[in-house]
Amino acid sequence: MCYSVVALDLDGTLLLPDRSYDHHRFARLLDRCDELDVRLVIASGRAYSGMIRMFDEPERLAFVGDNGSMIVDRGARVVNVDTLDSDIVSHVLDAIERHPGVTAVISGRRFAWMRRDASPWMHQVMPTAYANLRLVDSLREVDDDIVKFSLTAEDEHAVGAIAQALSDDVGHILTPVTSGHRGIDLIQPGHHKAHGLSLLLAEWNRAFSDVIAFGDSANDAELLAAAKCGYAMANAQPAAIEAAARRAPSNLDGGVFVVLEKVLLHESTFSRAG
Repeated sequence: MCYSVVALDLDGTLLLPDRSYDHHRFARLLDRCDELDVRLVIASGRAYSGMIRMFDEPERLAFVGDNGSMIVDRGARVVNVDTLDSDIVSHVLDAIERHPGVTAVISGRRFAWMRRDASPWMHQVMPTAYANLRLVDSLREVDDDIVKFSLTAEDEHAVGAIAQALSDDVGHILTPVTSGHRGIDLIQPGHHKAHGLSLLLAEWNRAFSDVIAFGDSANDAELLAAAKCGYAMANAQPAAIEAAARRAPSNLDGGVFVVLEKVLLHESTFSRAG
């Protein structure tokens, strides 16, 4: 098998629970990819503005952000941004307000937005995921081009029920997908990580038959299924396991590095473009 594209999820896949990763090991991996003309793509539900702050050389990476709604090639070249109509945003806010145990973060083209009265835990965690986070008294006062809604449930045991209720309410316009860590992403139908990666593949004249991908959550399922070789982490959710062809060690055991370092030892496994 030959691969010329590597696609990595972040939370639960590359990242450890404290949202760290081995920078030295990643740099060696990136250098090896460059030697072989392999494109390394970060595909996450996180906002692009937050993701680039996590990497030492983001200009060498491509990004599928907000679960496929914002696509950026190497060198910070924006390939595509999909925004939501104001009527859809208003309808979704109505639905979210019917779930008092849920806190929403709205990803906009300029900033990410969260209510000022969110819990202390959200105030501690969200700035690490959204580098450009802004606080407002009401999400209805946000003036931005909206890309995605990310929800966090206070009760992790209620995530499934909340996702189902939201699917019944707004599923005709946005698809609720669990993202792990009490999270639910509301994504535009068809605008998942695989869709976002397809736009980059078209730019590069490459195909899903060139892709090896890693993920752990339901929002990785389309990507893992589309890739020539999809790896679900040992800690993965059932939807990711079902979609993937193979299993990798858990993120706690550096599963992404374990697999890719073994594969990269065999240059013939990767293909040079052109």
